[in-house]
Amino acid sequence: MNLYLIDGNSYVYRAFYAIKGLTNSKGFPTNAVFGFTNMLLKIIREKSPEGIVVSFDSPVPTERHRIFEAYKAQRPETPGELVQQLPYIRKIISAFQISIFEIPGYEADDLLSTIARKAARDGAQVFIVTSDKDMLQIVGDSIRIYDPVKDRILNETYVKEKYGIGPERIPEFMALTGDTVDNIPGVKGIGEKNAMELLSGCTDLEEILSDPGKIKKEKMQKLVADHIETVRMSRKLATIDTDIPVEVDIKEYAVKQPDWQALLSLFRELEFTSLMGLIPSKKKEREFETVSTVDRLREIATAVTSGFAFRFITEGDEPFHESVIGLALSSEKVKAWYIPFGNGDLQINGKEALRLLKSLYEDQGIAKIGHDLKRAASLLSGEGISLNGPLYDTMLASYLLNPNKQGHSLEDVTFEYLSYRKGTREEVLSKRRSLKELLLSEMAPYAAEDAALIYELKEILFEKIRDEGIESLYREIEMPLIHVLADMEEVGFKVDREKFNDMSKELARELDITQRRIYFLAGEEFNINSPKQLGKVLFQSLGLKPGKRTKTGFSTELSVLEELAGSHELPREILNYRSLSKLKSTYTDVLPHLTSMKTGRIHTSFNQAATATGRLSSSDPNLQNIPIRGEWGKRIRSAFIAEEDNLILSADYSQIELRILAHLSGDTGLIDAFKGGLDIHTRTASEIFGVPAGKVTPEMRRVAKSVNFGIVYGISPFGLSEALAISKEEAKRYIDGYFEGHPGVKAYLEETLRNSREKGFSVTLFGRKRAIPELKSANATTRSLGERLAFNSPIQGTAADIIKIAMIDIWKTLKEEGMKSRMILQVHDELVFETPGDELTMVEGIVREKMEHAANLSVPLKVEIGYGRNWAEAHG
Repeated sequence: MNLYLIDGNSYVYRAFYAIKGLTNSKGFPTNAVFGFTNMLLKIIREKSPEGIVVSFDSPVPTERHRIFEAYKAQRPETPGELVQQLPYIRKIISAFQISIFEIPGYEADDLLSTIARKAARDGAQVFIVTSDKDMLQIVGDSIRIYDPVKDRILNETYVKEKYGIGPERIPEFMALTGDTVDNIPGVKGIGEKNAMELLSGCTDLEEILSDPGKIKKEKMQKLVADHIETVRMSRKLATIDTDIPVEVDIKEYAVKQPDWQALLSLFRELEFTSLMGLIPSKKKEREFETVSTVDRLREIATAVTSGFAFRFITEGDEPFHESVIGLALSSEKVKAWYIPFGNGDLQINGKEALRLLKSLYEDQGIAKIGHDLKRAASLLSGEGISLNGPLYDTMLASYLLNPNKQGHSLEDVTFEYLSYRKGTREEVLSKRRSLKELLLSEMAPYAAEDAALIYELKEILFEKIRDEGIESLYREIEMPLIHVLADMEEVGFKVDREKFNDMSKELARELDITQRRIYFLAGEEFNINSPKQLGKVLFQSLGLKPGKRTKTGFSTELSVLEELAGSHELPREILNYRSLSKLKSTYTDVLPHLTSMKTGRIHTSFNQAATATGRLSSSDPNLQNIPIRGEWGKRIRSAFIAEEDNLILSADYSQIELRILAHLSGDTGLIDAFKGGLDIHTRTASEIFGVPAGKVTPEMRRVAKSVNFGIVYGISPFGLSEALAISKEEAKRYIDGYFEGHPGVKAYLEETLRNSREKGFSVTLFGRKRAIPELKSANATTRSLGERLAFNSPIQGTAADIIKIAMIDIWKTLKEEGMKSRMILQVHDELVFETPGDELTMVEGIVREKMEHAANLSVPLKVEIGYGRNWAEAHG
């Protein structure tokens, strides 16, 4: 048997310091557990051990501590974040069914060495996994050291070549040199070279300790003579005890099948998604049926009376009905049906199947369960089918329960809540190039299982939603929003492709001119996009003062160039070049190609389960980051246009986050200002500068605006000083002045932080929760981030909820009134509509009414509305 004995303490510390800042979404530190688990897996995977043992030091003082009180005394106290993880590391080892040795009063080294000697006598080939030098003393024919840091095996030959002595004399070597790791004193002044020389001149260290006169070098002779007892004590400290009373049975250490269920439970709790994939999946026993006739499908549709889960199987990721190749249905945990659309000789086609199921989908009394129902609603809408009745979206439920979590795919959610690893699309496709090429025998179980899993997840997730007290958030905001977003995606935003193409050509000309200007100022041609070459030009050729240093040279990032731009024209031109290049590569070159050839419009995807605050995001393409400022921002927005005879209407909440802050804090100053219709930034400037409102200058108002919004985001004096390019002391004075004038805000922020620390999460006005694990971090920078999140999340999350409510109300009203106007885009606090000219006045009234009354706050919500032939005109 090849037996690997692991020094647990050494492994744990290495793992802890190798990985920084890793926590799960609840804030529990996981870096040491994750690192240790991966190191253990590396041993298993690469060394194929037949047996494994892990040993830990005992917290009880050992014989060495009695000999020398300062033994290991220099070691710092075990970090609190590591102490928290130790029980989980032991659970991981136990789940792998690996023996753990720990005996009070003995160190791991002594235990491992005892086991190694006894196991070697029983015929095992032993490898001790450690980087500790003192363990070299027990190396022999059947015992070796595996150094995981350098990934090499250390044997007797290595010891003799490295130290010039046999393994058994390593304690003598350490007695002379000492050991800083364990605080073994040795003799100061005797290094490794001198120790090797001294030991080579005798057969036993005691020879020169009994008679130091034998040492030829006078200096060494005096050092040894003056420290004889220290050397003897050090030898005793360095000598490993290989005769601990412990029973050794190598059969007990044989590698066993891990307890996969226990590992899965631990990985799920710790959120080790990457490690979950290593766990073999057990197939769930399910019944599935391939539906191939209209009559059978009609029977199934008739039998479903309460609720059903469903999942469209599509080729690719575009939500167009042409890509649908099948549909899976389930109305119980263990049974599902798969309806292939137009496969082979089957009698049923997709359009016919969906016509048969239309009444089922549109029945208000039958619940529909899905994973990403927005996508499903879009697919059904393409066939003229509405998705009605109670909707249970397991993706949204997972998101609401843990908005910090990055992934909410069906695979992720199934793993987390059912402890089951379902096959991925990639695994299913491993034998075929596309889903269409899959044999029906391969596709049916994969698709049917999806529907059955979604049905099973519904009960678990929505029970948790109720337990968390966020059912109304789901029912009143997130569920109805599904229809709104599906409709917006279907409508899209018309663009002027020719205008984009013209802008691209103009940007290309400007980039060429800017490039030539850069070469002239630099006095040479170079790759402008190469940080290394740019750094050489700036800091060597031009001799500008460098700022931040990177691994490859000096930084040329944005902040550095902005600072340098004050003293030289070249950095200014580089910044201009980068800005123009980004506009061209991100917008003008790309957006025309993302336009649908059918509609002439861009159809973005709105992500409802992506941000921790509850805000919507946009992708493919992201229309929420279209530039707004400057000449090019306006020109790019002017290419987003209305159809002929239509107008674009933009409605933007005015200072919604500050108004929410006024309501949540109850600060009388803020409330009075908003109720009185005062300019909040002018009022704040008046307070912090101590001047009448009429004497406030534009610069004072600019500073006050930064302070107002900085308070919402928990800005520090340092952050404000950076934003305004002022001293930290001046920034602190502004913030203190603000809080002096708004004691209600200060009290609210303090109370919010206290509650977030106690509960571990923030909560919005509508009950949306966000865990803030950063507040528990031992790292001051991370904790500071947590405090800013605690301040801002309730405000930003409430703003997100309010605009979602407004979207739902407006969408319903436009539908009920039978209007042609449509909501086409949401960008943070702004809603964009396309409306026929003859509906403009009525739509403007509906939008203002619904947005300004989306929430009942102690201050009025205000909306600024504009309109025009394109987005730029509408935004004013």
